[in-house]
Amino acid sequence: MELLDVLDRNGIATGRTKEREEIHRDGDWHRAVHVWIVNNKNEVLIQKRSSEIDLFKNFWDISLAGHVRAGERSEDAAWRELNEELNIVVRNSELESIGMVKSWLEDKGNHDNQFCDIYFLRKDVELREIKKQGKEVAETALMPLHEFKKLIYEDPERFVPRMEEYEKMFDFLAS
Repeated sequence: MELLDVLDRNGIATGRTKEREEIHRDGDWHRAVHVWIVNNKNEVLIQKRSSEIDLFKNFWDISLAGHVRAGERSEDAAWRELNEELNIVVRNSELESIGMVKSWLEDKGNHDNQFCDIYFLRKDVELREIKKQGKEVAETALMPLHEFKKLIYEDPERFVPRMEEYEKMFDFLAS
C-alpha cells in the first residue's frame, strides 16, 4: 500500500491521504518526482514501463518517474525511487533541481494529476548494473539525446505524453 498526500489544484496539501490506486481512480492532485539521467556521452537513460503498471503500459518514459509518499520530501522520494526502481544510489549533491511541472494525464480511465518535481542527474550508468523493478520497469536503454529529442517529436505515441516537461529539459540541457 502506497499512501500519497492529496493536494489541492494549487499544490497545497489538504491534510488527507489516499492510496495510489484511489488517487489515480479519483483524479486527485498529488506530487511526483521525475529524474532525468544523462551520461557523459550525452545519452539519456530511458525506461519502458511494465505491462503491469496502471498508467501508460509499455510506453517509453524518462529515466525515472515516481510518487512522493505521504509526508515525504521530494528529494527523499527521488533518492528512494532511484534505488528501488533502478538500483542507483546517489549522493544528495548529485541531484540538480530543474523545477516543477503541473501535469494532468489520462489513460484508460485512470487520471494522473501531478505536480512533478524534476531533477537532473549527470551520471555514467551501465545498463547491466541496473536491476529493474519488474513490476514497474520492463526495459531500460541509453539513447543519444539528439535521437531521443527527434523521436519525441516524430513518434510521440511511443512515449508517455510529457511534452511540457520534455521541452523544459531540452531547454535546460541546451543552456
